[in-house]
Amino acid sequence: MEKWIIKERKNVYRGNIFLYETIVATHPTKPIGAGPYDIIRLADWVNIVAITEDNKVVLVKQYRFGKDVITIETPAGAVERGEDPLAAAKRELEEETGYISDEWESLSPVSVNPAFMSNTAHFYLAKNCRPDGKQNFDEDEDIELELVPVADLKEKLKEIDHSLSELCLSRYLLQS
Repeated sequence: MEKWIIKERKNVYRGNIFLYETIVATHPTKPIGAGPYDIIRLADWVNIVAITEDNKVVLVKQYRFGKDVITIETPAGAVERGEDPLAAAKRELEEETGYISDEWESLSPVSVNPAFMSNTAHFYLAKNCRPDGKQNFDEDEDIELELVPVADLKEKLKEIDHSLSELCLSRYLLQS
């Protein structure tokens, strides 16, 4: 298996959170390919499984424009340009929930959808979280917290349909 050769790259549209581009690419040895192929360039992302000192999972409820629904998710957010993913996870946890932790573990990163998206989601476990931080919502965020006992997490997972949150929580459950 060989990587394809990108012959041309064209920026089509820059939105608030993504860059849409097209590429023309060919296989290095076979007469296949060309395109154009659609690519969405996004910032990397973090999702956090936050476990409190009394063994509850900190989840967030918020409205999502894409599906026009209120979702239940793990705390999450974009990694800012030049920011370390772990630093982003710590920042997002505090900003969205007011919780902080001194005990962090990686639950391993994933490619969000490598067929046409460029970004990576970094999953973290934050243990012994405590509400000693300060919430600091983005100007368009409206978040409610939901604390779920770890013992009830498998059942709660049935209500979560945000794919990155579900995968992050599933990775946590598989390791515990």
